[in-house]
Amino acid sequence: GPRPTGQPRDLARVAHVQRAPSERARMAKVVHVLSPNGQHKCAGEYTPVDGELANGQPVWQQAGGSFWLYSGINGMWIIGAQDVKEKGFQCNHGNLFCRTLHSGTMPAKVNGSWHRLDGDDFVEDEDITIVASISKPFSLRLVSPNGPQRCAGEYQILGGEMANGMPIWRHRGGKLWLYAGINGTWIVGGTDAKEKNFKCNKGVIYSKRAHGGLTPERVSGVWVRLDENEFQEDLDIKVGIKPAPLYLEAPRGQQRCAGEYIPVVDKMANGYPIWEHIGGKCWIYSGTNGMWIVGGGDAKAKNFQCTRGVIYCKTPHGGLMPEKLVGSWLRLEGESFRADATISVSVKPAMVYLITPSGQQKCSGEYRLVAGESVNGQPVWKQKKGIFRIYSSRSGCWQVAGNEKVEHDFKDAESIIRCEVPHEGMMPDKVRRAWRRLDGEEYVDDPPILVSTVLYKPAKLHVKTPNGQQRCAGEYVLVAGNTANGQPLWRQMGGKYWLYSGTNGMWIFGSNGAKEKSFECSRGVIYSNHPHGGVMPDKLQSLWLRLDGEAFHEDAAIIVGADHGTRKRGAAAIERDEPDSIRKRGVPAIAPDEPEPVKVVA
Repeated sequence: GPRPTGQPRDLARVAHVQRAPSERARMAKVVHVLSPNGQHKCAGEYTPVDGELANGQPVWQQAGGSFWLYSGINGMWIIGAQDVKEKGFQCNHGNLFCRTLHSGTMPAKVNGSWHRLDGDDFVEDEDITIVASISKPFSLRLVSPNGPQRCAGEYQILGGEMANGMPIWRHRGGKLWLYAGINGTWIVGGTDAKEKNFKCNKGVIYSKRAHGGLTPERVSGVWVRLDENEFQEDLDIKVGIKPAPLYLEAPRGQQRCAGEYIPVVDKMANGYPIWEHIGGKCWIYSGTNGMWIVGGGDAKAKNFQCTRGVIYCKTPHGGLMPEKLVGSWLRLEGESFRADATISVSVKPAMVYLITPSGQQKCSGEYRLVAGESVNGQPVWKQKKGIFRIYSSRSGCWQVAGNEKVEHDFKDAESIIRCEVPHEGMMPDKVRRAWRRLDGEEYVDDPPILVSTVLYKPAKLHVKTPNGQQRCAGEYVLVAGNTANGQPLWRQMGGKYWLYSGTNGMWIFGSNGAKEKSFECSRGVIYSNHPHGGVMPDKLQSLWLRLDGEAFHEDAAIIVGADHGTRKRGAAAIERDEPDSIRKRGVPAIAPDEPEPVKVVA
């Protein structure tokens, strides 16, 4: 065009025009191109090229790819290959273009139809869109029952790494990758593809349909696998978002089914995921009737090609996962099913246990999910009969904090325990060996800290105290459904003593005096030398102290052991899932002896 002329005000206008492109370049954001019907290799994420302009407008490069989004000399947005870069973008070459003159409007906001090259001609394609971003699942699961089985399992996204405009997921085994090939299809490839920086189409499984900018779980159509020396279609290959663990509550019946369920890695039932109870005897699956069912070994024996179970949701799910389904759950009671509004399935555990034996033991114990409360977009658990809460920090890490003065101001209190690894949506019980606790003025690594949905609570404890306080010796049974200061409670068989957690965080043997205070005390005649931090009495490493006259003395002869015959069964049970035999047997009546003198444990 003509060169600017005139008075200084015109030069000022020229200076303003020259500054505008660099300002627009700084304002350019990452965009994502969707092209499902053709020119699939142009699809994917495009990143602004810092400091580079084309005809006065920003330039985007395909992330990990060979295509460019630029403004042609005709004033239209164009996506072209490496040749446009070699021409310095002084052209109108490309595979996709928007016919509307953009006049400075960014690609994701320009109105107008896009056209793509189809053979020797351009055709209008209303399905081509440019969006600000797409959802990229952190974890994907591939099911390939017919082979090659080594490709099946979980794939996790590689943060910051892209191939041909799309994210890359790496197999948990470490030697397989799910990536977008240069032909625009999703491919499962090995180290040979990795060595080529994924600038290839090498692999053993691929999607028959090109992705067009969609992530693997959203691509419809059949997948193809290598079978000996040739590829063949396989309708059983499925790629989906890895299901989250589920937590089932059933407080009024079928309690053996309650608890945590883990997704089965390499299997599906009737086209949907399967979850297995951590105890290994129950499964949540989609029945042949299209309903979610909780079944046992008989359903598994039929490979879940059935509708067998003891709990089910009577509303057909229509593709919704169990935790998202709105409908009535029914459970088997006697010979018939009855509706039970207390049954729930959630991705958030209703109860977790915090174990911290090495320090900050006051934080340990049972935590309950606070209904309707969230902090930084994540659920909150409150310590039972305590001031502490487990919640997510602004940086996306789980932490434990409490305010002794104002309970509801816990969010502004200093965290006592925290995890240094961002949870990325995983619940606190899924964090492993990454916790730190406050020790004085500093945080220290503390590997023994554990958050779990399962607490090992021995059904029976055997106590020996040969040197004194022999009345405390004998067998203690777990009092199902009762707790003391957020911890389990045991009652002496045929006696009047209780083993409970005191308000000081120590295990204590106390009599009716402690019971009359609802165990809101630290009264007793034998107690553990250190706060237990959630460790059960039979697992303590410290000595016990017993009352001898007016003072307490350490006594290495005191032994608290578990009934090994019930340990395996109790390890997989939570409080309301204690074996029925214990519940039916009950606790024997205690003789009405005079109250034993009690002492305050120091």
